[in-house]
Amino acid sequence: MDYNPRQQSGAITLMVTIVLVMVAGLASFYSVQSIFIDRLASQAQIQSTHARLAAHAALAWAQAEIQRTVQSTSATAFWSALPSTPCPANHTGLQWQCVRLQVPPVPGAETASIHVLALRDVVKAPHVTEVQASAVLNDQRSRAQVQQSLFMPTVLPVPASTISAAVVLSTGTNTPCASTAWQQVLGDLSAEHIKAWSQAQERQGLHALSQPPRSIYWVDSPAIWTQSLGSPQAPVLLVFSATACSPLCPSMASGVRIHGTVVLDTQCQQDRARGWRAGQIDGQLLINSAWPEAPNASQVSAQTYARQAYLLPWPQGMDARQVQIVNGSWREGTP
Repeated sequence: MDYNPRQQSGAITLMVTIVLVMVAGLASFYSVQSIFIDRLASQAQIQSTHARLAAHAALAWAQAEIQRTVQSTSATAFWSALPSTPCPANHTGLQWQCVRLQVPPVPGAETASIHVLALRDVVKAPHVTEVQASAVLNDQRSRAQVQQSLFMPTVLPVPASTISAAVVLSTGTNTPCASTAWQQVLGDLSAEHIKAWSQAQERQGLHALSQPPRSIYWVDSPAIWTQSLGSPQAPVLLVFSATACSPLCPSMASGVRIHGTVVLDTQCQQDRARGWRAGQIDGQLLINSAWPEAPNASQVSAQTYARQAYLLPWPQGMDARQVQIVNGSWREGTP
């Protein structure tokens, strides 16, 4: 066979050309693919930002709505006016109260499903509300959630230190009643606060044997009290209201034992406490008047844990009557 250098050179050139064309084609393919992937990533980032901004807007609206409700009515009205809704899986237990806020349309977020949830622990922190705002775009892939906690005046602080006597009486007879005993022990924690707190725990299904057990009891009934409550580890606040103490405060049956604080709201009228008898109180007894005919053998013994049911953590120096952000409570993520 004759050797033709020209033919060999042409074949090599053709092969090189084919290889170069293939390389160029592959480069073009990967370049287009890279552009496509970049576009997808950019679009995903835009969608993610869209969801995050929608969640931020919903959270800002919720905080403003809570502030407006508290100023126009009260903090307790906010919780009592909205129906309960199931709580998130990471907030289990009867003590967690959750309500859903109806969010108005958020401008620019028409393609997103937006939800706002408010939740609180009605035993340990009824004054702290965690607000969660979440947004899910219609593609179901872009999601965002932001949350922040607020201090709300559902209850107010009690004195950091108070008298530790087993029995605290008030000698005032002013009309309306200005009980020094109430102020010394419960401070600005009003009858309205305690009643709403008690009702919130009752609505959640808390009782003496639940986990956690109920800690606040507001009693309007004049019937003799027959139930033992509390323990040194979980004391209670038991208040016999002005209604229950009219005309006489209901006595506690023999054998009943209360760990915590018992209050007789006699409205500074000592005759309402006349003849009143306790079972056994380990903690403190507060009466909004004198205690005529007090039994000689007192069944009330002072205990250091008496105030734990209603002594809640508040930042020092804050105005607890205003809605305020809990510092360091901001969180952001995906629902």
